[in-house]
Formats: sequence, C-alpha cells, structure tokens
Amino acid sequence: MDLMTDVNVTSAVADAADVIAVPRQEPADSFVLHAPLELLARTALLASVRADRRQAAIRRMTDMIDEFEGFGEPVAPPVSVSPGSAVAAASALVAAIDEGDLDAVDAYATWIGDHVAAAELPALLADDVVARLSAAGHAPIFLWLYPRVAPNRELTGRLLRQLCRELARRPDWRLGWIDTVVDESTLTPDDLFASLADAPRLGRPASTFIHPLMARVDVPDLAPRLLAPLLQATPDEVAVHGVALTRLAAWSMLAEPTDDAPYGWSHCLTMPQAVLGVAGACTSPARALAVAATHVLGFRASLAHGALDRSIAESWAPVDLPLEEAIVAGPETARAAMWHLPESGFGDAATILATVAATHHDAHLVKYTLACLDAAEADPSARRLHLAAAATLAGWWAVAQSP
Repeated sequence: MDLMTDVNVTSAVADAADVIAVPRQEPADSFVLHAPLELLARTALLASVRADRRQAAIRRMTDMIDEFEGFGEPVAPPVSVSPGSAVAAASALVAAIDEGDLDAVDAYATWIGDHVAAAELPALLADDVVARLSAAGHAPIFLWLYPRVAPNRELTGRLLRQLCRELARRPDWRLGWIDTVVDESTLTPDDLFASLADAPRLGRPASTFIHPLMARVDVPDLAPRLLAPLLQATPDEVAVHGVALTRLAAWSMLAEPTDDAPYGWSHCLTMPQAVLGVAGACTSPARALAVAATHVLGFRASLAHGALDRSIAESWAPVDLPLEEAIVAGPETARAAMWHLPESGFGDAATILATVAATHHDAHLVKYTLACLDAAEADPSARRLHLAAAATLAGWWAVAQSP
C-alpha cells in the first residue's frame, strides 16, 4: 500500500518536510540532526501501521514542525548557484564540505535537492559520504531512505541540507583505514560473524558518540587486521557478508544487556544497513562493505560485555502474553514473546511493531524498527531474529520513559 498517493497524507508529510529542510544556524542537537531521517523513516513505516492508528502516526510527523522550529533561528536563504550538471554540483558540494564552508555547502545541497532525481542521489554522493563520521555517520541513511520514500520528490530534496552542513562542521572525521590497506586474503561470512561476535573489548569510552567509537577501531591493529579481506569482496560477496553483519547487529540487541539498546545497539544496525543499502551505487561496493563492518566492530569493541553467545536464546522462556502486552511489560518479556511466536503470527507482529514505533516519540525507535522490518524482508530465514530485536527495543522504550 502506497499511502504517499493519498493527497492528504502527502500534504501533511510534505508540509513537515518543507520546515525540516531549512537548517538551523546553531550546530544540530540530536533531534535536529535526526529530523530529516526520522521523517523519512516515519513515512516509510506508515503503510505498515494499523489503519486505526495511522492518523496518530501522521500527527507525530506534523508535531515535529513546532519542535523543529523551536530549536533556533533558521539559516539565511542559500545563494543561487548554477553548477551546470549534477556531477559538477556534487563535486562542488564535496569540496565545500571538505573546506568547512557552510554557506557553499548549503547552496550546492539546495541545488542538488531541487534538481537531482531521488534515484540518482546515491550514485552521486555515496562514494564520498559512506566513510564520513561527521553528522554521526548518518548521511548514508538519508541516501538509503529518501529515494524509497520520495521517488518523485514527493518530499523536498532540500532535506539534504542539514546533514550536509553537519558533515562540513567536522570534515576530517572519517574512516581512514579503508583507503590505505591492501590485503589479498579472504574472509567468509561465518568467519566475519565470529570475528566480530568476539571482537576485542576495549572497555567503555568516555564518550559513546559515533566518532569516538569508530576512531578507536580505525587503527592498524583493529579494523585493518580483522576486516581488510573485505576490500576484495565481489558484489555477490558483499551481499552475503552484509547478511552476516545485519544478523550480528540484531543478535547484539538481543543478547547484550539493554543499557545500550536505545542508541548503541540501534545504531549498530541502522548505520551499517544503510551503507550496505547504497553499496551498489558506490564505485567500490567492497569499500562500503568494509565501512559497514567497521561500524559493527566499533560498537561491539566498545559496548559488548563479552563474546556473543547465541545459545542464550535457550533461556528465553515463552510468556503467556500477546505481543502488545509483552512490549508494555519490558524488553525481556517482549523479546521472549516475539522469539516464541509462531511464524503464522509474524505478519501481525510486524504491524504491531510498526504501529508502536510510528506512534512513539523517539526517532531511534522509528529508524530501528524500520531497519528490522527491512532486514526481516531481505533475510526471510532470520525473520524471527529481526522481529525479536525490534520488539526488544520497543519494550525498552515502553518502560524506560513515557512520551
């Protein structure tokens, strides 16, 4: 069901997009940074939301307008530029990002948002942005979601502006090892899973923001040593290694203590999944795979409490509660309820999870639930795993704080 063909839905979401597309003058906080991605994820979830709750889900999107406008003053309108072609505009945008020239960034991001077809954006920008850690490493999520949600620019392409400005605030924040290492050896998907499941544990850092987590593993003895063979992966190998990474990310949500569920383990899936999603648009899909694997390594090296043990699932006893009630009871109960749900109930479970997320206030829950539903569709044999991961985070939010 494509709800973006509904004039009323399209109008409501487009109105929110028009506001959120105007960057704020001050550096973005978490809400402002995530706002374009949150809007796209909420829109993508909408068709999976229970029909009687869709208006509530749409209200969450329109409520973002006041919250966004309340953050601070908008930037001045961008100057007009005439780059001549999409490739020239992208080149100028990347140069402006690298120079930290926020005004030029805004001008070229605006031109691209107005003139470039949504489906062309990944090929235009993914090569440059996949390795960047500024904007919390979230730019690939935009390139992954926007063409899907707004293939004909039903939502303004200017949503790109805020993310590009944040990239330009820290242009030196990027993964470096992927462009300096040559390795002719091979790594199977099973070996990749095992290596990252028992990644070296560095201890919890002072900051769990994205850049410091990834910088800790972007050193000769970690990411290159464990992941360098991925740089030789064929496109087919990129796909099967990607499945190993998304499964490991889901298991991390399920098997690790829930302290880091809302931000650490949710990003452990959403970030690499987006990079993998745009890998095919990159000159080197293998390089994108290496970036995605580095993301998983970064989270597991700093946040994992021990080697991941999938046999822990044997301790999740069935619970005599419907999934909706199990979510309200908390993450452990939600996880067990979903894990033991008969396959015949998976469709209804996906609707419940989408509805819970789309009507909730938190952007990370929205992005993560969509990511889990996408992973379940792309990897049907691990559908139970991905739905259980989504249920776990929904349960965490149910008891952690009220909207």
